[in-house]
Amino acid sequence: MHKKDLIHFIYPVMNLVLNLVQKYVPILENEFIEDIRFISLIVFFLFYLMLSFNVLYKNLWNESLKKSIAIAHYLLIRNWTVFMFVIATFLVFRVLFSLYSEKLLDELFRAHNYSVLVIMPWLLLYGKILINPEILHGYPKLKKRLIKIENNINFTDHVWVFDLKDISNPQDKILSDSIEERVVPYITEIENFVEKENPFRTPKFSFADFARAIHIPTSHMYYIFKYHAIVTFSEYINYCRIKDALKLINDGDLNTLTLEGLASKVGFSSYNSFLTAFKEQTNQSPKDYLSSRSNMAPLNINLAFK
Repeated sequence: MHKKDLIHFIYPVMNLVLNLVQKYVPILENEFIEDIRFISLIVFFLFYLMLSFNVLYKNLWNESLKKSIAIAHYLLIRNWTVFMFVIATFLVFRVLFSLYSEKLLDELFRAHNYSVLVIMPWLLLYGKILINPEILHGYPKLKKRLIKIENNINFTDHVWVFDLKDISNPQDKILSDSIEERVVPYITEIENFVEKENPFRTPKFSFADFARAIHIPTSHMYYIFKYHAIVTFSEYINYCRIKDALKLINDGDLNTLTLEGLASKVGFSSYNSFLTAFKEQTNQSPKDYLSSRSNMAPLNINLAFK
């Protein structure tokens, strides 16, 4: 803390001293002084609430993901600060409402009324700590957990390559300095999102939609698919849809769906496009796969694009 920051404590300390002195100096309990205090307290609380919002928005909430050390770390801190700001805002308005009620009752300003409401945000805070305990340990603890997750990700699909290809584009060379150390976290985010959300079941789910959904800058996503994937994005979409279809088949969804219905469910616009993609990636037609399925384990597909 700098010495100039002490100026922010002057007003709170003055109010505290006034509260203490009023007990012994009755003249300070007059209505004029209390009116001035009431107005000044409102201005004080609202001013610092807006100031806090401005600092957080400019320095954290509006920060480009390109500048963040790790996306997961940045999002954790951003979500926590938003949560804490909401709690602080609730407490500010609780105090202001308490002061207003004391003014109506001609009581000295102590902000004691409705103090039971303070319990609510504290319960929310404790609950959030139980859900996201990493905030207590900081970045090293979070990074350790992320590395563990990354090491458990199965990259046997042969979609991704981690040896950097030759970069001839000057802009890509500049990007590589900031992206290369994030390749594994980025691919982890991509794989986990596709596995959990099946986004490509939506036929018009675009490249921009995909990047936005997993909080990766579009330029970074282009870089990943250009230098660390053996397929284009459209090929990756078909690949994920066929994987999804195989999983649904193995889970028994064809008990209630036709092959045409399955194609539509996983995001293909027509059965013919589904048939073509299925043959490309499995070297079998859907009917051939179904007929041989009873004598084989669920199929683990590898891309076979020509």
